[in-house]
Amino acid sequence: MPALRIPRRVLALAAPVAAAIAFTGVATAAPHQPLGTAITIGCINQGSLASFTSVTAQPGPDEGIPGGHVLFSTREALWPVPAAGQVSVAWLNRNNGRAGIVDLGGAYPNLSTLVDTGPGEVVATVFGSVNLGSGPLCNSTPAVGSVVVP
Repeated sequence: MPALRIPRRVLALAAPVAAAIAFTGVATAAPHQPLGTAITIGCINQGSLASFTSVTAQPGPDEGIPGGHVLFSTREALWPVPAAGQVSVAWLNRNNGRAGIVDLGGAYPNLSTLVDTGPGEVVATVFGSVNLGSGPLCNSTPAVGSVVVP
């Protein structure tokens, strides 16, 4: 048995390295970068006391996203899905000092907005309120994160 442990350990260490070498290529776009999950708590929605909305940031250049821009977007993370929502993003580019607050548009929960941040490290918070259809307008916790824009 001890003789088999060494080959297993070598294989466990070598396999990821070999895969990285075999599958290297040129990346054409930066991946979506999660900013977090906004949680709305305390408003009854279809029998649930909470709803969850996922928030992502996609830096350009990418298809439909020019360089120096970030596409902020939301989508449902877990059911139940709120009936409507008003979501905004406040952002600051730490490298060039540009900043702003913009509303995300679209049909809730799939909201998005394209922001001209310029290149650099962008810190952002996405916040808002949701209407659950059967009750009051509720605020959600903000999602906070950063994204590097080439």
